[in-house]
Amino acid sequence: MTTGRHRTPERARAALTSPIGVTAAVVGLIAVLSVAAPLGARYLGCGETAYLRVASSLSIAPVLQRAADEFNDQEHDYSGTCVYAQATEAGPHLIMTRLSGGPAGESTTTPDVWVPESSAWVELARISETGARTIETSPRSLAGSPVVLAAPEGAEGIPGATEASWELVLPGGREPDRPLVMVDPNRGADGMVAMYAVRRELGTGDEADAAMTEFVRDVQLDTAFGAIEPAGVYSGPVEAAPVTVLPEQAVWLYNSRGPETPLEALYPIEGTVSLDYPFVSTSDDPRMRSAADDLYEILERPAYREHLRELGFREPDGTASPTVADGEGIVASPPETGDDLTGDALLASVEDWNRLSMPTRALVLADVSDAMSTDLNGGPTRLEVAVEAAELGLSLFPDNTDLGLWLLSSRLGESGRSEAEPLAPLGGTGDEADTTRREELREIAAGIEVEGGESRLYDGVLAAYREMRDSYHEDKINSVILLTAGRDGGSSDISHEELVAELQDGFDPDRPVTMFIIAFGDQPDRAELSEVAAATSGTLYVTDDPAEIGDIFLGSVSRRLCVPDCDN
Repeated sequence: MTTGRHRTPERARAALTSPIGVTAAVVGLIAVLSVAAPLGARYLGCGETAYLRVASSLSIAPVLQRAADEFNDQEHDYSGTCVYAQATEAGPHLIMTRLSGGPAGESTTTPDVWVPESSAWVELARISETGARTIETSPRSLAGSPVVLAAPEGAEGIPGATEASWELVLPGGREPDRPLVMVDPNRGADGMVAMYAVRRELGTGDEADAAMTEFVRDVQLDTAFGAIEPAGVYSGPVEAAPVTVLPEQAVWLYNSRGPETPLEALYPIEGTVSLDYPFVSTSDDPRMRSAADDLYEILERPAYREHLRELGFREPDGTASPTVADGEGIVASPPETGDDLTGDALLASVEDWNRLSMPTRALVLADVSDAMSTDLNGGPTRLEVAVEAAELGLSLFPDNTDLGLWLLSSRLGESGRSEAEPLAPLGGTGDEADTTRREELREIAAGIEVEGGESRLYDGVLAAYREMRDSYHEDKINSVILLTAGRDGGSSDISHEELVAELQDGFDPDRPVTMFIIAFGDQPDRAELSEVAAATSGTLYVTDDPAEIGDIFLGSVSRRLCVPDCDN
């Protein structure tokens, strides 16, 4: 598989930055009307007035808001309390956080009824003590929609609707110029399904983790932070149009509006997950529970079932009504689905994504001792390969990476090191106003020369580790990257045993700083270097081939998936 990154066409990228688009404006207007209606004089005469707050995913919000209006017209009274429904759209991740007792922003209100896109959100919310106490255990499904892949009809290199595979989302599984667009797994169940399917496709182990890393790097920049609006994504040429991960309902609704090039829903042969849009009562107030039951009864009426079909939803059991079955680009027969996307599986999928997509904060140590002047099998010297590795690393890390550089040699003063560049973002401005730090670091790396002397390796490693540990950033992956000939030779003030003990004592699994060591050429002290890396749940890579550097960097990033419990 390639390590290149696809990019979404400019108009598509603009849509992704505001993925909800026009639909949100329409839903917002309906929401205002739903909220405003109960505020009139109808509540006069009530002993008390209360509000049944309903939060739902965007796609199903129009149905909930219509039902809320009918509920309010009926003027419900529960033990002297008049209850009116207020239905709004809200991201499921926000509601899950609120129901779990976490911070979700002042604008997010705790609902009494929640209709997310998937029961998986409910299961995640119930993991918390607060959620387990208030959220009902038997959600009632309002509709169904399988997660599918989508592409323009007739797009080159795209398999048939029932011949597609989840391999299509992997970097090597589609045309190089055809990007993948999916929702951030933290924000949508369809994104979680994609991550889960990729992990199932790749399996486990170091090679699988490296492939997962490549997948996340490939798709990360083109990931949406809310429900994807196909009209925004598919506004460019078909030749460069992306593959998207969407609910089938979104494909149906897009095609129902008569676009110039309809989309085709692709049903992975390995199976998929069906979103079930559960109706969940989340209040421990008996009045709100009763009101929720009455609202659900309204939603079960034929007119509302038909409204759901007219929006492209399947029945809760997965069957397609004639309205849905006749939709362009849709295969009527239910796809193979599984119910194995449990809370644990979701948490693992989201954790994979978060670890791999989290920004890097790394201090690079470059050994410039005399040992780095030795050539590798008659080819380039160790230092030349180390410089090549540093330059490649600079090209791989994104702008939000914090990177610093130290040089190690006994010739560099009493400490045995020179702090060439402090930790700062690669995309930041350099010392010169018209340069970036990435450009400056590239120039510095290209100019590194052997200083001679011994490495003072162990002293330098310990100092760097303490620096990163003491200045730890919670929102970044913190690490030390060592490029070395691999020999301390007794040049440090501390021994190998003392260094390993210091690293083990200082390692905090809740605030991990990991050591990644890339050693060039023959390594008689390989076991000692491996112990240094293992003390921080890091790893040692030994190479004499410059062509391996790219895979080594990819492997080092993939190690994030096992920290702090990595095996070596």
